Amino acid sequence: MPKVEISVPHKDTAADAKLKLDQLSKDLSEKYGLVSKWISETEAKVERSGASGTIKIGASAITVFLDLSFALTPIKGTVEAKIKSELAKLFG
Repeated sequence: MPKVEISVPHKDTAADAKLKLDQLSKDLSEKYGLVSKWISETEAKVERSGASGTIKIGASAITVFLDLSFALTPIKGTVEAKIKSELAKLFG
């Protein structure tokens, strides 16, 4: 399965970063059917048909790990670009 790993720096507290990611999660759920669930204060599991992974809030970076199904391989670059763009808007 193709893997995507994206890390963007941030200067927010974990709580503030989580609030921003919650809003992003809501938007992505409505647009793409992506479902996220916090499993701790700093880590969320994300899933949708053909993709699963985690979002981790570190002390200085937000890191997204995704495993894409082979069916989504052709759009891996698009998925990466979209995630980077959305995270840059929130934390850039």
